[in-house]
Amino acid sequence: MCGIVGIYLKTKKYQKSLGKMLAGMLDNMESRGPDSAGFAIYKNESKNIYKFSLCINDLNFNTFKKEIAKKIKKSQLNQISDHVILKTNEKPKKIIKIINTNFPKVSIVGYGRSIEIFKQVGNPKDVVKKFKLNNFSGTHGIGHTRMATESAITTDGSHPYSTGEDECLVHNGSLSNHNNLRRELVKKGNTFNSENDTEVAAGYVSDSLSNNKSLKDTLTSGLKDLDGFYTFI
Repeated sequence: MCGIVGIYLKTKKYQKSLGKMLAGMLDNMESRGPDSAGFAIYKNESKNIYKFSLCINDLNFNTFKKEIAKKIKKSQLNQISDHVILKTNEKPKKIIKIINTNFPKVSIVGYGRSIEIFKQVGNPKDVVKKFKLNNFSGTHGIGHTRMATESAITTDGSHPYSTGEDECLVHNGSLSNHNNLRRELVKKGNTFNSENDTEVAAGYVSDSLSNNKSLKDTLTSGLKDLDGFYTFI
């Protein structure tokens, strides 16, 4: 199956070492998932700034930077391998529309005021090095190493999955009713970028939270609505 890890640092002096700690945890989970890996880092930013985690795939970064500047006047880009963190004070709805309309090769991995997400196909040790996880700081983070069982080994098929602002989910296990649940969520207006059951679980949680249900009530309802065996972070 897969490996999932999470860490929450309550003591501020340790926050600069978050990436190093999370990297060690992912390295130790290599045997649980050698196909791909990913992680999400949470750290405090300006309340007026949104961060968008983007995978530009094989698109040239300088080309992307030049073209995105024509669409978004005030933005800051930070490239780490084939991922880019775009920072702007523009609202998510506008930025998501700009990316989806003008950059079909670019994947929106996640967005929010605090979260940054990186994920890729490959051995977890290589993914950790590729994104320089050791250098990250933050308050908390989660990670995943994947052994593919029910969908393709691709970046879109890797965890974490983010389906809402500052939300993400990693999963070990298997959902048996994810196809039916996906159809129900699509009817409600939700969209999915993979055939992975975990993305459906993340979408289920986001849909529930967007309808003013508490996280506790959402997870309690999930025990009834999500069929299978699973552990979430």
